[in-house]
Amino acid sequence: MKAITKETMDLAAARHLVDGFIFRAYTPHKIAHELMRWDEEFRDANYNQLVAAVTLWQSGACD
Repeated sequence: MKAITKETMDLAAARHLVDGFIFRAYTPHKIAHELMRWDEEFRDANYNQLVAAVTLWQSGACD
C-alpha cells in the first residue's frame, strides 16, 4: 500500500459518501475497519497507520 495522503482520504470519503457512509460521523477505528473490509484500495493497509491517517484527516491536520 502506498502512503495514505489527504487526497487519498478525500477520494475514499467521496466514494463512500455515495453509499451513505459519512466518515465524520464515525470513529477512526470504525472507518479504518470499513475501509479495509470494503475498499480494495485499503484492503492491504496497515490498520494502525490507517487509523492514524483517518484521525489526522478528521482533524484537518492531514497534508
